[in-house]
Amino acid sequence: EVYTLSGIAKLKGFIKNGFDSSTLINLIVVFDSEKNELSQRGFTFPPHTFFYHKVSRSEVIGVLINKHHFIPDEAYQSFNKLVSQLGLQIIERRDSDEIFERLVVEANNKVVQKLNNPRFKIGEKDIIILGGFIREKINFAHSDDEGFLKTCEELGINTVPTPTLHSQKEKDIK
Repeated sequence: EVYTLSGIAKLKGFIKNGFDSSTLINLIVVFDSEKNELSQRGFTFPPHTFFYHKVSRSEVIGVLINKHHFIPDEAYQSFNKLVSQLGLQIIERRDSDEIFERLVVEANNKVVQKLNNPRFKIGEKDIIILGGFIREKINFAHSDDEGFLKTCEELGINTVPTPTLHSQKEKDIK
C-alpha cells in the first residue's frame, strides 16, 4: 500500500519476499549486502520487494557478534547497510497478529505430526515472523530452516530455500 495525500493505493504486480533471520545473516556474511547479487539471481527491483520482521534484528546482530566475531558496531552497521542496500521494509508486530500466529502454530503442529519429525518444530520468534508474513501477504519466504520452510508450505506461502552453495560458503567463512 502506498499512502498519499489523497488516500491509499494498492500496488499491483509486486512480489513480496520475506527474509527470516538466517537469510539476513547469510546476505550479510556471504554477499556483503550487495544488491547486484540478488539481481543476478532473478530478484529484480521492482517488481520484487523485500521484508524482514523486527524480531529478526536482535537475533541477526547477536549471531553476527557471537558466531561470526563481528564487533558490535560492525554488526549494527552491516545490518543497517543490508536494510538500506536492499530497501528492506520492516514488519512490526501488532496486537492483531495473535490470530495469524495461532494459524502458524496449528500449521507447524500439522507439519510435525504429518512428517513425524520433532526437528520441524519452530521457535517462538519464527512463529512471530510467519504471523507477520501472513498479515503482510508475503508471496515468497526465504530461509534455510526446514521446519520454517515446511510450515510456510503448509500455510500456502511459496518457499525459496537458501541454496546449498551459499550455505557452504557461510560454513567456510565460519
